[in-house]
Amino acid sequence: MGEKLIKPYFENENIHSIAIPLPDVSNLITSNLYVIGKGPITLIDTGLKSVGTLDFVCSRLAKFGFSLGDVNRIIITHGHMDHFGLAASIREAVGRPIDCFIHEEDKWQVSSNNFMQEMWTEEADRLMAMAGVPRQETEKVRNRFLSFKELGDPLDGVLGMNDGDEFLGEGYCLKIVHTPGHTPGSCCVFETQQKILFSGDHIIKHITPNPFVVIDRSRLQNENYKSLKAYLESLEKVLKLEVRYVFPGHGSDIDDLPEIVSAFRKHHLDRIELIWHILNKGRKPLYEIAVEVFGIIPDGEAFLAISEIIVHLEMLIECRRAELVEQGPPAIFRAL
Repeated sequence: MGEKLIKPYFENENIHSIAIPLPDVSNLITSNLYVIGKGPITLIDTGLKSVGTLDFVCSRLAKFGFSLGDVNRIIITHGHMDHFGLAASIREAVGRPIDCFIHEEDKWQVSSNNFMQEMWTEEADRLMAMAGVPRQETEKVRNRFLSFKELGDPLDGVLGMNDGDEFLGEGYCLKIVHTPGHTPGSCCVFETQQKILFSGDHIIKHITPNPFVVIDRSRLQNENYKSLKAYLESLEKVLKLEVRYVFPGHGSDIDDLPEIVSAFRKHHLDRIELIWHILNKGRKPLYEIAVEVFGIIPDGEAFLAISEIIVHLEMLIECRRAELVEQGPPAIFRAL
């Protein structure tokens, strides 16, 4: 299934990859989880919950000589459903506690206290209105977000992890590298012995990862957090590591980290310049900028488009190359 969609990963006795196919999310290709150790084992991410996924993971574990009963730890790279959605099912199937770790900044995203209400909030509605998104488009996005609840279950009792934390086992050492940007708590996991970086959604070979706008910043340790600025800084951070291979959360592995980081950096800097040139032609709300940047925005994708514009516009405002001129809704911006 998923393994047929991407080239085989480099593997050895301590590291195995499981690529779950995502036929309905074609731009992601697969959702990857990784099996670390000789037993007991650590999982890095779990993929999402869908029909047949747990059985698929079990069959691949058996191929490597393991079962779910060998899992004693799960490390979650960030709080998006396609990276933790199956974790609760794994815990239930094993029938005993399994420690699950996620960065402190993303813990709220997986907890049952916030799981349902965070699918779509009043703050999200206000953001879409501020951006000037037509109401019918907002409804399509809202319905899409609400459908995400079918792709996983909340995780309670999750343990926090932070930059520099290490997880040890026979033949491996996993070091947590906090790489905010895609989410505030996004992390890579660096296996220091073989120099392999498990990158979650921070580095993906075939698409440019999205630094998502944070709607409610009251939960953040730094309320001045800016997603794209943090993401660009995190790109530089991973370049300082001695990485042989990157094993991402989606798609194929990577053996040219500096090259792909350079391409990502150029993409975002070019996008900043494009938005400035659009605003330089006249004042505009966010949705009109998004339409000029992306052309036709597919149904249900308006939030992704708006998020992309906001995080780049934040950089322009910080550099005093753009400003908010009308509070709205919709809010109106201009170039300086």
